[in-house]
Amino acid sequence: MTNPPEPPGTSLRRRPTRRPRERPAGRVAAGPGTVAAVAVAVLTAGVLASRYGPPPAVSPTRAAAHPRTATALAVARRGVARVAGTGSTARAPYYLTIARLERAATIRRTATGRLIAQVPAPAGTELRAVAAAGPERVFLLAAQPAGRDNGPIRFYRVALRPGGRPGPLRLTRMPALTVGIRHHCWIQLAGLAVTPDGRTAAVSALSNCANGTAGASRIEIVRLATGRVLHVVRPGHDYPVWLSWTARGALVYEWEQGVSWIPGAAATGPRIPRPRPLLLAGAGAGGFTQPGFAMVSPDGSVVVATIGRGVWLSVAEFSARTGRFLTTVIAPVRNPASYCGPLWAGGHGRHVLAACGDHAEVSLDGGRLNRLASPWRLPGYPVPGPPLIAW
Repeated sequence: MTNPPEPPGTSLRRRPTRRPRERPAGRVAAGPGTVAAVAVAVLTAGVLASRYGPPPAVSPTRAAAHPRTATALAVARRGVARVAGTGSTARAPYYLTIARLERAATIRRTATGRLIAQVPAPAGTELRAVAAAGPERVFLLAAQPAGRDNGPIRFYRVALRPGGRPGPLRLTRMPALTVGIRHHCWIQLAGLAVTPDGRTAAVSALSNCANGTAGASRIEIVRLATGRVLHVVRPGHDYPVWLSWTARGALVYEWEQGVSWIPGAAATGPRIPRPRPLLLAGAGAGGFTQPGFAMVSPDGSVVVATIGRGVWLSVAEFSARTGRFLTTVIAPVRNPASYCGPLWAGGHGRHVLAACGDHAEVSLDGGRLNRLASPWRLPGYPVPGPPLIAW
């Protein structure tokens, strides 16, 4: 992965680099979406080399082979398709992605990629993140004053009308998130996710410090309707990114080269359980490990995540109850030049929309794997960065 990333708004995107415990100091000066292409290219090569080591000496297909491993195609042939199909795309017919220059979000059809409409950023701001915010095609957008890396980030709600056209963009009661430099560390928005019922949001913040390490982080759990902060979780020094919720209020996020979770994080009581490991760094199969970009199914049964070996990446499903590897969703791709990971998960994890490099595939009802129609508009991700696309 030595080529610089393309500008946001073109084709499928490069996945963010998978992060070691220590980060180059040069990253502290760049806010989300402003990382220089050359810096990202150097960082990408360095992190891949340090985290995964040299490329595997055996065939990727054979390396991924495992008694419990089954590619999506093999699973589909047995009539138990586990990647997204016509039924699941009907359940998620539209998606929002933050457009180039962060001045608007675009609404597109999942099945065709066709542009339906744009949602302009509030006056004088740039959009930083988007998350699905309930079952009624509602989305939550994070906006920051344009041209400023230390301005407060505020949160807005937009609902889609039948046909995908947007309603008015409305400011929520969620408290603004303060970002910028504090104690020689750069505080940034890291993650944004809303519970499936649309009632509770999780907002995470990370910090890059001048000594080249990750600083203190925090996760705020907030009621959307009232803006009441239910809980503030301080998981430690790392990057709490790629947040997702179960319907019962458990919060899942990437942490320390693995995946952690907080059961009952949406509860209104005075205390919630401490974060605990869900998928360890060694989780995987056939030498493919270090799960990242994790997404839990709303019913809490499975976690979909990216796993890697050398320069090969794959997308797999794990049991959320035991952490056991279940199946390969997308077979290994060598050095993908675009994002590689889950995009959307249906209620029981039986329908998953995922992409890896140039492979954005759906499993049709007949069991065939077909690429989603073009044009796709997955955003370019900063390293690390909050979600810029949502279903």
